[in-house]
Amino acid sequence: MLSNRSEMRAVIHVAAFAAFAVVLASPLEAQSDTTITVRAASSSLEFLPSTIVVKQGRRVTLRLENVGGTLPHNFVLVKDEDDLDALAMAAMQEGGNYVPKDMKEKLLAFTTLASPGQTVEVTFVAPPAGAYTYVCLVSGHSGMMLGSLRVLP
Repeated sequence: MLSNRSEMRAVIHVAAFAAFAVVLASPLEAQSDTTITVRAASSSLEFLPSTIVVKQGRRVTLRLENVGGTLPHNFVLVKDEDDLDALAMAAMQEGGNYVPKDMKEKLLAFTTLASPGQTVEVTFVAPPAGAYTYVCLVSGHSGMMLGSLRVLP
């Protein structure tokens, strides 16, 4: 039992500080979000790196840098690799940013086009554990500009 008001105030202050510390801990977890830079190499039509590894549920900001050459590129993360050919055909017909609007349900994330020397970003939540393909859907690029997002539990 507390003997006086001073001791009671001390206990209240300690309890309040502990609650405040718990509240502060939560935003620190949010800082575990991941920013990843992928470079699109126009001369070789490849993504660098070609493999990205993240944890499921992590918020990812992907930064696509188009590092030279004369070609634009985008980054498109697909749900199912079996849809790549259909997505590439639809993107070619779509033009613009080369993201087929009628097939967005087959995509996990995508950027706008990055012209040479430009950087674009997209933020998404990493899907369930597994392997996912990312691709550039600009006409003629999808056969060579492929990468793998490996999502860990």
